[in-house]
Amino acid sequence: MAIIANDNQPAITFQQTKFIPYTNSTYDIGSSTNNFGTIYGEATSAQYADLAENYLADTDYDFGTVLVFGGDQEVTITNEKGDTRVAGIVSENPAHLMNSALEGEHVVPLALQGRVPCKVIGKVNKGDMLVTSAIEGYAIVNNSPGIGQVIGKAVGSKLDEEKGLVEIVVGRV
Repeated sequence: MAIIANDNQPAITFQQTKFIPYTNSTYDIGSSTNNFGTIYGEATSAQYADLAENYLADTDYDFGTVLVFGGDQEVTITNEKGDTRVAGIVSENPAHLMNSALEGEHVVPLALQGRVPCKVIGKVNKGDMLVTSAIEGYAIVNNSPGIGQVIGKAVGSKLDEEKGLVEIVVGRV
C-alpha cells in the first residue's frame, strides 16, 4: 500500500512493520504551526549539535552571545573577564531544547553542551579554552582559567585579533 504524492509518485510506502518515504528528506511530519503531541519512538541522529535550555534574558541576544547568570531576569551579558557566573552561549539551532514551553518577553535558547558558534575576540587556536571577556557577550582565550570560568574549548581557529565567530564545544574542560 502507498500514499501517492502530487507528482504521481509514491510518497510513502507502507510495509508490514514500517513505512518508508519514497526519497530521503522530502517529507515532514507536522509543521511549525500544526505539530503532533507526544511522539513515541527512538531517535538515532540529530541534524544540529547542541543541547540547549530556554532561559529568561533581560533582552534579545544574537546566537553566539556568551551569557552569565544574573541581571534583571535569569541570564544576561557581562563585561567581566573570566566571570564565574558563566551560563552558556545563545544557540542558533539546538538539537534538543529543554524547557521549551518557557514563556516570557525575552526567552533565549542557551547551549549547555555540544558544538555551537561563539562570539570571540582575538586569536583562537583549536583546543584553546574560552572564558568571558571584558567585551559584553564575547569570549576570549584563557588556557589557565580558574574554577568555574570555562565556557568551552575551541573546535575551530581564528587568526586575527578582531571580533568574530568560532565553533566551540560548550562545557568541555
